[in-house]
Amino acid sequence: MHRSIASVAATVVLAAALVACGGSDEGNAKAAPPQGAGSSDTANPGGEQTSQATPTSTQQAGAKLGDTLSLRGLPGLSSGGTVTADVTLNQYEDHAEPALDAVQAAPGRRLVAAKFTILSTGEAAYGDTGNMGAKLVDSTGAVYAAKPGSPTIGDSFGLTLNVLPGQKVTGWVIFDVPKSAKITAVQYEMDAAGLGLNLDERAGKWTLR
Repeated sequence: MHRSIASVAATVVLAAALVACGGSDEGNAKAAPPQGAGSSDTANPGGEQTSQATPTSTQQAGAKLGDTLSLRGLPGLSSGGTVTADVTLNQYEDHAEPALDAVQAAPGRRLVAAKFTILSTGEAAYGDTGNMGAKLVDSTGAVYAAKPGSPTIGDSFGLTLNVLPGQKVTGWVIFDVPKSAKITAVQYEMDAAGLGLNLDERAGKWTLR
């Protein structure tokens, strides 16, 4: 009799142990994330960063001579409408000649020129200075501003721009740089006088080499 009771008790204990083990495995299965969930969570932050990058920034990264960048300027002063433009770097001349002797390069320096086409695509006209937004960057990171004047190969932008929606203008901008400078990029910034406002959206950059 005692043996029967002991046997039953042992059987109950063994069954309880088996149930406990099974319950533990089931609990672990619920706690563990689905297969691949970890890689999905890791990918989300990267996706968010990509979505936060502006289209202009993405374009700038690989823009070359001949490419068009869509830029955004400051809102129209009178209408408050959007001011946007498609800006194309058409041509670059590493050794340019001035149309007038008065704008010859200083000793030890040379003139270079860049040709742009600006198509106004916004609700309001794009009004700006003719050359303030254009700049050059050399291999050392030095930045050079444009100067007034035209090259012999074509006419420069006027002193001021007023490009109505749907209209486009094409013109050259000239620069005075050291003779030894290796120009690696051309930049154009809409409304360059409005410093510090939406710079990423207003500035475009084309890599030359």
